[in-house]
Amino acid sequence: MTESLFESQRVRLAPPDADKDAAIESGWTHDLDFQRRIGNSPARPLSPGQVKKKYEALEKDGDKQFYFAARTRTLEPDGLGRLIGCARLFWVDHVHGSANLNLGIGAPADRGQGYGTELMALMLNYAFNELGLHRLGAMVTEDNPGAIQFIERHGFQLEVRRRQAALRDNQRWDMLLYGLLRSEWAASRRTAAAANGK
Repeated sequence: MTESLFESQRVRLAPPDADKDAAIESGWTHDLDFQRRIGNSPARPLSPGQVKKKYEALEKDGDKQFYFAARTRTLEPDGLGRLIGCARLFWVDHVHGSANLNLGIGAPADRGQGYGTELMALMLNYAFNELGLHRLGAMVTEDNPGAIQFIERHGFQLEVRRRQAALRDNQRWDMLLYGLLRSEWAASRRTAAAANGK
């Protein structure tokens, strides 16, 4: 059976719909907790118009980065699944087969429901099987233990600790750089399949 590239049990990867998604994503940027979970840049709320400009800029980057809206597979009246998050592969280097990954689940009510796990599985499959990448990186500050547990649970290994590289709330935190190789990901999938008798 062929694995679906863009859909899991409850989540679907899709291009962002600027007219419908910009207002929702703008709301997420006003949530400091979301901002800190998804990135290491200074938090900054964005208007729907600024989010649309971000989508346009991402579109122009071609094959240097890939940005997906994460939607539920259950369709809403507008014909789209409900926007629950986003995922991005960036600093894509096709010569060396590497990229960095970041993803986030937007609304607090959607966090902790397993959507992130399904989204991560889709993105790893896309990066390693569709793009043929060799390595993925992920960055997180040490003040985000939930993100650390999440990426370690998906096989990422700590490679670099940049001491006191992040400043948040007048406190210095280490920046942690993680990596996952395609061979490690494939081995973990074989182990999981064997454990499930497949």
